[in-house]
Amino acid sequence: MKSDKIRIGDIESLKKLETYNFISSEFIEELASEAVLMEHKKTKARLFLLLNDDDNKVFAVGLRTPAPDSTGTAHIIEHSVLCGSRKFPCKDPFVELVKGSLNTFLNALTYPDKTVYPVASCNDKDFKNLMDVYLDAVFYPNIYKEEKIFKQEGWHYELETKEGPLTINGVVYNEMKGVFSSADETLDRAVSKTLFEGHSYGEESGGDPDRIPELTYKAFLEFHSLYYHPSNSFIYLYGDMNMEERLTWLDREYLSKFDYKEVDSAIKPVKKWDNNTLISKEYNYSILESQSMENATYLSLHTVVGGELEPEKYMAFKILEYVLLNVPGAVLREALIDAGIGEDIYGGYNYGISEPYFSVIAKNSDASRKEEFLAVIKGVLRKLADEGLDKEVLRAAVNIYEFKAREADFGSYPKGLIYGLSSFDSWLYGGSPLIHLKYSKVFEKLKSGIDSGYFEQLIKDCLLDNAYEAFIMLSPKKELTKQKEEELAKKLKQLKAGLSEREIENIIEETKELKRYQSEPSKPEDLLKIPMLTRSDIKKEADRPVWAVKEIKLKAAGSDAAAENKYNIIHSDIFTSGIAYIKFMFSADDMNEKELLYLSLLKEVLGYIDTESYTYSSLSTEINLNSGGIWFSLDPYSIESEDLNKNDDIRIIFSVNSKILYDKYAWLGGIVPEILLNSKLNDKKRLKDIVLEVKARVKERLLGAGHITALTRAGSHISKLSYFNDIIKGIRYYAFLDSLSSDFEAQSYELVNMLKGLSSRIFNTDNLSFHITCDDDKHFIKTLEAVNKLLPGALVKNDGKLSAGKSENKSGLKFTKDFEREAFTSASMVNYVARVGSFKAHGFDYTGVLRVLKVLLSYDYLWNNVRVKGGAYGCFAMFLRNGSSGFSSYRDPNVQKTDDIYKKTIDFVKNFDADEREMTKAVIGAISDLDAVLTPYLKGLKGLNSYLSGIDFELLQKEREQVLSTKSADIRALAGIIEAVLSDNVICAVGNEGLIKKEAAIFDSIKELY
Repeated sequence: MKSDKIRIGDIESLKKLETYNFISSEFIEELASEAVLMEHKKTKARLFLLLNDDDNKVFAVGLRTPAPDSTGTAHIIEHSVLCGSRKFPCKDPFVELVKGSLNTFLNALTYPDKTVYPVASCNDKDFKNLMDVYLDAVFYPNIYKEEKIFKQEGWHYELETKEGPLTINGVVYNEMKGVFSSADETLDRAVSKTLFEGHSYGEESGGDPDRIPELTYKAFLEFHSLYYHPSNSFIYLYGDMNMEERLTWLDREYLSKFDYKEVDSAIKPVKKWDNNTLISKEYNYSILESQSMENATYLSLHTVVGGELEPEKYMAFKILEYVLLNVPGAVLREALIDAGIGEDIYGGYNYGISEPYFSVIAKNSDASRKEEFLAVIKGVLRKLADEGLDKEVLRAAVNIYEFKAREADFGSYPKGLIYGLSSFDSWLYGGSPLIHLKYSKVFEKLKSGIDSGYFEQLIKDCLLDNAYEAFIMLSPKKELTKQKEEELAKKLKQLKAGLSEREIENIIEETKELKRYQSEPSKPEDLLKIPMLTRSDIKKEADRPVWAVKEIKLKAAGSDAAAENKYNIIHSDIFTSGIAYIKFMFSADDMNEKELLYLSLLKEVLGYIDTESYTYSSLSTEINLNSGGIWFSLDPYSIESEDLNKNDDIRIIFSVNSKILYDKYAWLGGIVPEILLNSKLNDKKRLKDIVLEVKARVKERLLGAGHITALTRAGSHISKLSYFNDIIKGIRYYAFLDSLSSDFEAQSYELVNMLKGLSSRIFNTDNLSFHITCDDDKHFIKTLEAVNKLLPGALVKNDGKLSAGKSENKSGLKFTKDFEREAFTSASMVNYVARVGSFKAHGFDYTGVLRVLKVLLSYDYLWNNVRVKGGAYGCFAMFLRNGSSGFSSYRDPNVQKTDDIYKKTIDFVKNFDADEREMTKAVIGAISDLDAVLTPYLKGLKGLNSYLSGIDFELLQKEREQVLSTKSADIRALAGIIEAVLSDNVICAVGNEGLIKKEAAIFDSIKELY
């Protein structure tokens, strides 16, 4: 830790900077950081610094960018500024950084009222490089020199020949077509349009596909010129760095080059509604002709409640969201479900704008239920305001939010990034950036507010006695996508018919010029200007997975003899700040496909259904009062094997996952058996509600993450791992849920028997092992003793202990390759196209060089052909240790064109050649992925995966050495692997019905997605 003396020295040095005004500093105990506010004297650029010992450093520059209309100007500029700048004129510095930096985060984000450019890295040199490239991109982009950037990233007309059709293409254009293919996203757009009509929030900052082609290059440049100036900037720095040096550099290289400019970017006040008549609007979303319109309507109520600059209210509404809608047994959700209004109820507090609003949404309902929907909401809220919320539920909700705040585990996102983005939720609107980061006093006030009626008064004032709300109904309309496509085609045909021969020739020539521009590589001298690390900057040793195994024996419960239960304990000894992450692991290796479908549903049921001692609502309260959460998962672990005939086998584990403080070990050992053994799995009414809710969410995910859906489904024909994933969360799982819900009563008897039977088979001491991530496991014996008393032994004796996984054939799931080529149609406006194969099935071994090839394909060959030229929003390559490999696209306007690009990957690999700099760049990109910064929880999971899969340190070190030594010849040597992958000839496309059916010849079968 930095000493107070050193920290004081840092602050004093910042105060002496002549080009900045030092505004204030204070120590933020919750973040273990010194917070400093400063202002650049010349430009009045605002700066917020968090000084601490975190080596995962973060920089962000944000700008207020209110949307003038729905043409997506802010979004298109966010893409475009990263396509070359003054100091770094190559065509795609963003991609060069992805390939050649050790970044832990690299992206740009468009919001309704701001655009943010954040980067993060643990490497000092790399971090400085990232800052330089991003600042130059923001303030000196090449968009003023090259209109083709606007056409590529935004939109442009395409016309190949005089006789051909006139079409529209562009990366953001296609991205937003994908966004608006989702009913949920369509509803979000309708909400902002209705609540904030006449305000910038009423426009679509990302761009409405119907409006994007209205944006001119002139308006595009004017927007950048207006808002992209240091005087309109909010600059954030976080972590362990020399802040004095960074700010001196920032002034010298960028800020001092500008004069102060008055920028009218302040978010205008939202005009409150004062009428007492509920505003009601109806919008539509598209479904296929064959899809039923019955119970396919969204009913929703949205109330503007504020709170962005009021930290207690801001957090209180997050807690109310949890209590009213999210927690198992949430009172408002349960009332709507019990009334039969919707199959899934969700919504909550929508913040990150100056006027947050609260939403309640019923999915899969009917228009005729509008009045009942409103009556139930207002009735429940009135009753809660008058009679009070359940105090224990509130305490549990406050506890879980405080636990998460103190844990600061944001998965793969650096916590410094999340703190920075949170600061914008107040900073942007004239408040202190610290408002939402100093949470201790906020939670203390909310705890005291539980007994003083604070939450009830909030409901009364904001959700009952508040005229600023709207009812919005989103109704299905058959073939709306097709209708809009036909209207656009007709409009473009008429436009073309009205063009002169010269104008047509101009569009043809502009199309050719854009494609030539996209095909030309950046000049070598421009690429050399991108700063990058060298191979010598990279550490040579792989991170060692953290795990150790011990066996604990305890006397079997209820036994007079000397019978013992033996438990395998896998411990990842990692500092966790007093939190223990514990997994109860039950082997499910012997399950067949049907059993896995039900087991996947069981993980959704447990914790959401009554037990003998708790209602599912009181169970949730008990869990949230005593822990950071308990959840259930069904996980596959690929087994490392030198035997190519066993390379695709998997180990399947049903896990009970938990996070607790060290004094809750004994409590955990009692509550988990209660859930596993005493859940009332014969409650058919509750089971039906859960099935409908899970089905609705899986349905939305299938298209929302269509690239994963397509890749998983394609892989399910050649890989047991992908087959398993399709069963538990993919198209096979959705089909199971759809069948179950369509005739629930007839199937409910089998459902109950399957869930009970599976529970009794796997939840026993003979089938149980543990994984613990913490730095002190000596008290875990308390958990173990409680479990040992409460869990039974196996009905049929078996050895379920989880031993190290190398070269063991574990899974009983039967799998046969069938090499099918499938497509699944929907009302989507775009597509997701995947092609897969297995190189190990053809006798090839895995090598770390494939990680370098993944970078080269994802950010060179595929990026340039599928994204830049093809217009897809995203694309990537994948190579797994088990041999499964493939390619996938995201929000793609094409189908066969994209697959043809995949097939030509072999030419790219065979003919690949690159100098040492380009190879080093790809190597660094591969290492960046290998060295991703992990939270303590994720480090523990990495250790567990190493143990169960047999991927030990020696294998990881071998892989790293292969990556670090990769040369051009090594890439060309992978041609055989690529040929093998392509030879399996397995593809899957998910997306637009018309586009897929137009290219039906490349598929063996075409089905509807749902």
